[in-house]
Amino acid sequence: MPTIKDVAAHAGVSASTVHYALNGKRSISPEVRQRVLDAVQALNYSASAVAQRLREHRSYSLGLIAPELPASDAAMMEILTATAATASAADHTLGIYLNQAPDQILGLLRAQHVDGVILIETAHHDPRIEALRHAPHPFVLIGQTGDMTGLTTVDFDFEQAFYLAFDHLARLGHRHLGFIVPHGATDDDQPQRKENWYATLRGYRRARQEHDLHVELEPAVLNIEDGHRAALRLTARAPRVTGIVASGHTQVGVLRALYSQGRRVPDDCSVVGVTTAQIAEWTIPRLTSVDLPLREMSVTASELLLRKVGGEAVTEQVLFPAYLIDRESTAPPRTAQPEST
Repeated sequence: MPTIKDVAAHAGVSASTVHYALNGKRSISPEVRQRVLDAVQALNYSASAVAQRLREHRSYSLGLIAPELPASDAAMMEILTATAATASAADHTLGIYLNQAPDQILGLLRAQHVDGVILIETAHHDPRIEALRHAPHPFVLIGQTGDMTGLTTVDFDFEQAFYLAFDHLARLGHRHLGFIVPHGATDDDQPQRKENWYATLRGYRRARQEHDLHVELEPAVLNIEDGHRAALRLTARAPRVTGIVASGHTQVGVLRALYSQGRRVPDDCSVVGVTTAQIAEWTIPRLTSVDLPLREMSVTASELLLRKVGGEAVTEQVLFPAYLIDRESTAPPRTAQPEST
């Protein structure tokens, strides 16, 4: 098997020049680079990536620490594909690790299976984050936690997102609304609750108070099937509801539930989602939504982690703004409701 010294001798250059020509870390003249490439091809040489990783004490791999992935979760797939593409563009691989406990995450880093990790689906009190705070390994959050001190994070303005959803319906004249909320969510503190739910509550409460809204909360697992069941329960219990706010994939189930009841959207009931543009553009009717920029968030988080892995002292907290896109699923209620005074 040819070595880097064989390639150097064939090209008439030093071994270090071959190394630099192949990894692009130094400027090499086009003529010399071509001689090296011709020698590589002639000798059928391939550099040992394993040897390089051992020398540099790096795996050139990033880890994405995720919850269990439902097969139908298109939003999660958007995160995965964007993160993998960004890692690949930087000559890194991406490992996906599901339901990892803190000691398992630290084990991956200590054993150099990955150089750094991105944590998603973070909680208000998250033992994974606390374990990583006290370790020397690079990590980035997509999300937030109760104590943000010194963390590098990428998140979305969920407070403004849900404020905009309710504000939009209120400005159209709706006063009796439904809200599909995460199963088990209440106004009481729950240590393992996802941090974005606290922001969601703040936005919802601000709009409710500002517009004097009457809102019926209906719990659901945030998927299509349970969103469908939740909407059926909601409309049976609160028939005066003229608009529904939903998130995750529940809005798809909400639309189907209304259709099955013979309720037209938006003529009989308006629906607003907080979801991805990919989903909102493919519902019938097209969903008025605050679109989640998951791809942009994932790319930003990956780039921040790559900088940290490369040795930069990065402590940035990036918050993507929320914008409501008015599509086809909202309209004024048929029976005008009086504005609050």
